[in-house]
Amino acid sequence: MSSDPGSIVRGDPSTYPDWFRDHKPRSNLTVARWVPIALVGLPVATLLAIVIYPTIWMFYHALHDTNMMRLFQENWNFVGFQNFQIVLTSDRFWGSVEHLGLYLLFGACLQVALGTALALILYELVKNNLLRTLILIILVLPMMMSPSIVGVLWRFLLTPSNGAVNHALLNLGLISEHIEWFNAGISLWSIIIADVWNWTALPLLIVFSGRVSLPPAVYEAARVDGASGWQVMRRITLPMLKEVIAIAFIVRFMDAFKFVDLVYIMTSGGPAQSSELPAYIAFQRGIREFEIGEAAAYAIIIFLISAILITLFLKYLKKVLKAQGIA
Repeated sequence: MSSDPGSIVRGDPSTYPDWFRDHKPRSNLTVARWVPIALVGLPVATLLAIVIYPTIWMFYHALHDTNMMRLFQENWNFVGFQNFQIVLTSDRFWGSVEHLGLYLLFGACLQVALGTALALILYELVKNNLLRTLILIILVLPMMMSPSIVGVLWRFLLTPSNGAVNHALLNLGLISEHIEWFNAGISLWSIIIADVWNWTALPLLIVFSGRVSLPPAVYEAARVDGASGWQVMRRITLPMLKEVIAIAFIVRFMDAFKFVDLVYIMTSGGPAQSSELPAYIAFQRGIREFEIGEAAAYAIIIFLISAILITLFLKYLKKVLKAQGIA
């Protein structure tokens, strides 16, 4: 072996393979000018086409009396904030906001709570990796189904006369007569049940991945100090997963503001508008009734409400984490 350090690094050219010695490097490695333009321009153009332009279009028509006929004839008139006034003074809109609050409280929050509990149970109690993977796959399967299929499935399951849910409850002795799952008082809860079944797996996956990433040294120190399983869960695991759980909640919270599919398939917002949500009304006014301006006003108001609530929630979370010395 040569004592020259340079020869050690470069090696003996005679030992290189033929394809390497015959290869002629390119003299100019500079890429063509169109390559960076294309790499940046295509995503920007796509963003302009599917996000920015439709948003500007929506804001524009929210200030005009646009319907389907006027849209094609291009003879809409500027009405200012009249569409927003119609929405904000509508009992139908405020009723849907109340329904949305119930859905967020008993739907989104329940999904996050169940997902967190299932993730921690799966990680802490199931020690066999193969069994844990199989259970995780089974729990995630409902999320893989299309919401439209889930709506049709649960509409059959909750059929009052011969649905599987009523039969099961009757056989277990939990009810004495069939429950009318789609009447005015229960229809919203039927949608919530279907949605919880469909989307609990999403917070489950988020929290489970967060639990896997926690450092084992913290738990080893807790075991050395004689901490019980409940103390470890309450004082170590849950505080360290607060940000992950918050992310899971925000994801489900944002999805609630565009929740249309299950409502449309299972109840069509009825009976008597008892299961309508704001996004469903916007869909009805814009797609089925062709009131483009009013539907755009609905969409903007929904966006503003969701943005304000998420901002307040994030500020509260940051304040809590800062008080605990986490953030």
